[in-house]
Amino acid sequence: MRRALALVMLLALGALVVAGCGSSEDSGGEGGGSGRFEAAGTLPEGLAGRAAPRMVLTDARSEQPLDTATLRGRPYLVTFLFTNCPDVCPLIGQELRQSLEELGPQAREVAVVAVSVDPRHDTAEAVRTWLRRQRQPENFHYLIGSEQQLAPAWRAFYAAPQVAGNPDSAHTAVVWLIDAQGRLAGKISAGQAFDPAALAADLRTLLSERDDR
Repeated sequence: MRRALALVMLLALGALVVAGCGSSEDSGGEGGGSGRFEAAGTLPEGLAGRAAPRMVLTDARSEQPLDTATLRGRPYLVTFLFTNCPDVCPLIGQELRQSLEELGPQAREVAVVAVSVDPRHDTAEAVRTWLRRQRQPENFHYLIGSEQQLAPAWRAFYAAPQVAGNPDSAHTAVVWLIDAQGRLAGKISAGQAFDPAALAADLRTLLSERDDR
């Protein structure tokens, strides 16, 4: 029953964005702007408002476990990256950094969680080098682990991992928005460039909803 439900959810997502590591072309997705959000699209019924999957993985920066349950109380973003990606992942990283910069002081009230899709090459050292090159702030968390440790996160967020040893393989390019109550709120198809200012506006919306409660 659980597997059947997961399949239904996956189909409900429609065209999940899959971007080759050598291309930033968007192969589909819901598009930005849902009325509530400027950048993120509306999630299908059954996903919207559902509790975001909990992840407990190693934060490469500190090499200590990060439990996403500890982020409850502030909005955060979830995306999937790998350090050897030549184009799409650096683009997503820069767009997310710029979104945080657009928030100004409010950026301290949100977080970014990137999950590795290449456990073989995304070592703590490689990720820290990537974070430095990307000039990512302290609240940009890049989670790593073994394939066995990461696979549940990939499945929970419908993410396709990078195929080891195949530079032409594809990985899922997407940014999920999680609200301050830890619920799935929206999704951006990130195979093509998106507007960091629009994502910053979406995060302000989530912050305002938190403050209204």
